This record gives sequence, C-alpha cells and structure tokens, in this order.
Amino acid sequence: MTDTPISMTDLAIAIREGAELEANHNFGKSVLFTLPSSGDEISLWPAPSKPSSPLTLFWLRRSPEGQKIGRGQLDWTSDPRPIVDWVIGIAYSADEIGPQYAPVLTTLHKHNVNAALTQVQGIGFLLHVALPDSTYLVIGGDEGLPSRPDQVENWHVQHEGVNAHIAVVFHGPELPAMVAATQRYLQATATRYGSHHPLGAPVPSEHAAGPDKLCRLLVELSDLRRFDRAAPGGAVITVFDPDGYNGASVDVPAELVARICRLLSVEKQVIQTYGG
Repeated sequence: MTDTPISMTDLAIAIREGAELEANHNFGKSVLFTLPSSGDEISLWPAPSKPSSPLTLFWLRRSPEGQKIGRGQLDWTSDPRPIVDWVIGIAYSADEIGPQYAPVLTTLHKHNVNAALTQVQGIGFLLHVALPDSTYLVIGGDEGLPSRPDQVENWHVQHEGVNAHIAVVFHGPELPAMVAATQRYLQATATRYGSHHPLGAPVPSEHAAGPDKLCRLLVELSDLRRFDRAAPGGAVITVFDPDGYNGASVDVPAELVARICRLLSVEKQVIQTYGG
C-alpha cells in the first residue's frame, strides 16, 4: 500500500513556505507558481495513474508571453520536500538569475571591469571581480543580489582580501554611479603602482615602514638604470628619524622625482576619495 500523495492545496502551501514563492492551486487540481527572475510560470498537475506504476506530476514551464519552454515529470508522494527542493533549484539557480544580470555585467565590461556572477553560500549571488593580487571586489545589494537588478535598492561594492576587508568602494542606489565609482577605484589603484605593480600586493620580505627603510629604498631606486640620469629636475632628499637625528641625504634623479610626484599625487587623490 502506498502513501496518499500530497494534495495540490497542501503542495501549494509547501512551495509558498519552503521556496518563498507565490504559489496557488487551481481548485485543488493543479499548482501554479512564478519564477522570481524570469517571470516564467510553472504549472504542476497529476499525471493519469497507471496500475503498479508510481504516481507522478506533470510540469510545464511557460514564458511570460505564454511560450512553452520546458516540460517533464516529478515523483508524487506524501512528502513535499523533493518537489520543494526542485522548485528552489530552478527559482534560485545561476541559469535563472544570470540572464537578468547580463546587462549589468556588459555595462561593467564596457568600463573595463570584468565581473562574473558567483554564488556564495549563505548569501546567494554576488558579482565578483578578480584582481591580479588575489584580492577581489564583490558587488551586491544590501544583502546579496535580489532576483532582478531592478530590485536592488542600494548597490554595494567592497574590496576584499583573503582574510581582510580593504575598502568600501561604493554604496548607493544608482547603477551608473556604481559602475563609474568602481572603474575610478580600479584605475586609481592601478595608477598607484604605475599600472604594473599588482593591485595592493605586499612587497615580500619587507619590514615595517620607517625613515631608514624610506632612505634605503630611495638609494636603491636612484641607483637603478635611468633613461637620462643628467636630465634637469633632480632633487636632494634628506630623511631624518622623527627626533631629527640620523639624517641621510639621497641625490634623486629627475626621472625618479617625476615618478614619485606622480605616485604621491595619485595616492593623495585615492585617500581623499576612498580613504587610505
């Protein structure tokens, strides 16, 4: 003797509560629910029973325009959990949500921000921007990404490391402002390092910064090969300890002076704009 299968009325309730979708039954004969991203409708109804065969439900998926885009069968038992899990798997999958965010990804890409939709356990979906130093940007709403971009109340962009939060890049409602701020942040961070140094990557085997380290780095940089060491505009830089002692002077070539000025100007802009 087999268990009595769950009724369409109770199945609609189970989908509504378990998958958090608006599911309704049609006089107890079928169940209809709408996918939150695409707006596709899925209907479920009992298949004709056959002797000594398991009971099944037919399902049919239609686009908002009424076009049939999928069909199949599901086991129909007294336990609603397998059906609810199937509904969740469709309603909150990358295949369902991804196409909704394709225009956002395209807009970011046009602004040289290469993002990808990624699923994060416990959060849902976020946009992920991998950076050369193994840090990354995450782009989402206040709590992950909702089913559609038009449901995002505030775009939130963060710069994260493996074990560290680096910066909040943007928080606000406007998509164009988010894209522009993200592009500016990446451009400024890359320019900080001459567009060659990995973004934010630590220099290996270095101790804490201080006057002696600054002086040593200036000496080492000044000794490196320059295009025109005799060009005008060089400087003598003297570095002291905070107490005014242990001073040392370095003759810095013009090319290096220009580069230091450019990097410091960008560093100032980054700190003024994003904090540093």
